[in-house]
Amino acid sequence: MGDLGQPRRTSEKEPVVTGRFLRLLPLTLVIGIVVWQLLRPVTDAAIVGGAQLLIRSFEYPKVTRLVVADHRVQVRRSDFRSDSKIPALPLTETTFNLIVLLALQLALPRPFSRPQLERLFMGCCVLYVTQTANLVFHVKTLYATGLGDWSTHYYSDTARNVFGFLRYFTDLPGRFGFPFMIWLGFNWDVVMRMLHTNGEEAPEPKKSSQRKRPNSRNK
Repeated sequence: MGDLGQPRRTSEKEPVVTGRFLRLLPLTLVIGIVVWQLLRPVTDAAIVGGAQLLIRSFEYPKVTRLVVADHRVQVRRSDFRSDSKIPALPLTETTFNLIVLLALQLALPRPFSRPQLERLFMGCCVLYVTQTANLVFHVKTLYATGLGDWSTHYYSDTARNVFGFLRYFTDLPGRFGFPFMIWLGFNWDVVMRMLHTNGEEAPEPKKSSQRKRPNSRNK
């Protein structure tokens, strides 16, 4: 009961150390690259499947079909002529930011504890949504600007500008910024403790001692 008024001391079993985090980043970056390479067939199929579902949800008739081939996505439409050239988009640029999220997450203290694994799973789910949206905007920009007279006929200038902006936004700032923002959002408490402690354990609070006031009656 005597400790209720004292601030909680940082646990020695949970060091939140900036230096340790920075030293681990190169190692976790390598681990992230290995995991990304192993998961590429799964992530490619999941992102392409999600993008195709979103695109066909707003199509009438539903003509778009996305096919994964050697870490690229082939954009096929059933209304194109059989001798038409099949455009293809690379998937590496869309999925590589998973490495960044994995590296940041695994460099934190106790990365394989249940709370941190749950945060990693939720972060990967949010990142998947951003990657799928990025591929959707790539395909729509291809439709709006990359198919010559067909694009001019079916897409207005406004549509071309909107899809072009969304593509470049999710390409340049998004690919590098989304993993960091997702990591920071799910680990705000850990990152703040890491910044505040800066590698040092919080000092033990001093116990306040009460001096006995002299009894005026004894004078």
